Amino acid sequence: MKRYPVLILLIAAMLTGCSGKNDSETITVFAAASTSDIMEGISVQFRKDGGSEVRISSASSGMLARQIEQGAEPDIYISASESWMDFVRDLGVTEEILLLMGNRLVLIAPEDSSLDPFKLDENTNLPEISKGWFSMGDPDHVPAGRYGEEALKYYRWYEDLKPRILPAPNVRAALSVVELDEADLGIVYLSDAMKSEMVKILSLFPEESHSPIRYYCVLLRNSGKAARVFFQYIQSAAEVEEMIEDSGFTRSVN
Repeated sequence: MKRYPVLILLIAAMLTGCSGKNDSETITVFAAASTSDIMEGISVQFRKDGGSEVRISSASSGMLARQIEQGAEPDIYISASESWMDFVRDLGVTEEILLLMGNRLVLIAPEDSSLDPFKLDENTNLPEISKGWFSMGDPDHVPAGRYGEEALKYYRWYEDLKPRILPAPNVRAALSVVELDEADLGIVYLSDAMKSEMVKILSLFPEESHSPIRYYCVLLRNSGKAARVFFQYIQSAAEVEEMIEDSGFTRSVN
């Protein structure tokens, strides 16, 4: 991927006639909850490199997509789900879509749990490992929850665990439930678990147990030139590449 200094990107945008919002406005980004920290970091670096101010609004991918359906007009939408990205594209409001990065799904426990890390495979009896509550995102609205449900069904654990599942409104909330020791186990993204000192990672879910975890960066059609510069910056800046790798995400997506 060829990288360009942000100054060059800014000049290119100024020379390109673009319809959309007034470029004096703050860039608004609707970001999936699991990307809130990295998007804040990218936004701060973008500002240091001469870009415009960026405002991040975080929630589950589904909730943000529904807000767009109801008339919200962000400049950029970051989705942790291909299906919710498709939902927004089908609204006819998108201009360009970037496959941004990937992630991994992990099983976590509170830091003081007596459980030790283990390999998770078909020989594991997860419902027997702990009889307590199980935290994960709501599969109907939260991509991490949908991936988690797929993984549990892949190993035929879902029906046994279902009565104990606490469905959270987003992946960060699912993480918080485990951090507060209100659930013995949980499923979150690797990037979220790595940030927390209150949980420990017990195991990585094999990638074949669920759909590929893909994050999409969507440029909305009503975006102005400043937002288009930011969209290019996300793709091209070396600093963004480093942030992705350091945060537990990956640029390589299956």
